[in-house]
Amino acid sequence: MRNNVLYKRNYDPTRQKWLLVIPKQLRRDVLKSLHDAPTSGHLGFAKTYDRIRRKYYWPGLYGSVRRYVSHCRECQRRKSPPQPPSGQLHPIKHPDIPFNKIGVDLLGRFPITRNGNGWIIVCTDYLTRFTVTKALPTAEATEIAKFLVEEIILKHGAPREMISDRGRSFLSNLVKDINQLCQTSHFLTTAYHPQRMA
Repeated sequence: MRNNVLYKRNYDPTRQKWLLVIPKQLRRDVLKSLHDAPTSGHLGFAKTYDRIRRKYYWPGLYGSVRRYVSHCRECQRRKSPPQPPSGQLHPIKHPDIPFNKIGVDLLGRFPITRNGNGWIIVCTDYLTRFTVTKALPTAEATEIAKFLVEEIILKHGAPREMISDRGRSFLSNLVKDINQLCQTSHFLTTAYHPQRMA
């Protein structure tokens, strides 16, 4: 107690040493000034609670702030509606036969070589981890299709499943036609999640 004002000792060394104890009749004013005021910005519960507990204390502070923020009309009006949870990522099952399931990716653009190549295509067998690579002059669908036919299908047989990213070359009609003729199912990786290829 100092000058007839009650303080509570704060044992958090990173915070103010003494917290002003707020009487019941002033708690709503403190909440209003640190949540509703134009300079407060209607911050959510966690930030409002943190701002108040840095300087003030009263029994049940946590619950008071939680109730006040959850009943704030302005916050409820501006709050974005809850989003449904994202789909679960599922691990890729390994096949029983080599080159039954492959992953294909395109790397580049690299500096042009003396042979005129600036791209690398990589195909990995999911069972053996055997990798087939080839340097390509462009990332066009014709180059991808030629690689799939000459280096994969004619040498190792047509795969049952092919996994690739969403690159436009892999989504071309030419690659779709090859997959359809070979009865290969084409699966696309999740956007921004290239780990799915491994």
